[in-house]
Amino acid sequence: MNRNRNNEKVEPLQQAAVTVPDKKAKLEIEKNRIRRGLYLAGGTLSLALAILGIVLPGLPVTPLALLSAFLFAKSSERLYNWLLNNRVLGPRIKNYQRRKGVTRKGKVGIIAFMTAMVLFSSFVVIHHMPVRILILSLGLIGLIVVWFFVPTAIDDSAPVGEEKDKKEK
Repeated sequence: MNRNRNNEKVEPLQQAAVTVPDKKAKLEIEKNRIRRGLYLAGGTLSLALAILGIVLPGLPVTPLALLSAFLFAKSSERLYNWLLNNRVLGPRIKNYQRRKGVTRKGKVGIIAFMTAMVLFSSFVVIHHMPVRILILSLGLIGLIVVWFFVPTAIDDSAPVGEEKDKKEK
């Protein structure tokens, strides 16, 4: 046994294993106040746009909600937990986190809706050619980003054996 400065017996330190839930492990609050403020402002702006996207067609709700969750995870634990527990946006964020991406079926739906909105905006609403070309170009960039850069998740409805067969091929 060890003894401290007062010559008292001290038990040796024991190893303690602490399990940290996944939500807490991913949460890294920025220590720099300026950066934390910028993350907070960006999270608030993206959350406002996500809420606006609920009523405005063509404004993506889920990507903006995911962005605000990421930014809140760096700036405010309280706002991050509030967003995850929100009854409208929370399930979308949790679903993305659980699956680690968007299913192929979801990507096809996103691209179909986005394409319809871009074509409607370009050919029905906008009559100025340079703006029309800009909207079509941005729509094409959005399509490429969704299809190639957004992680593809495995559909929950697929049988477990089928998932393994796809990975092995």
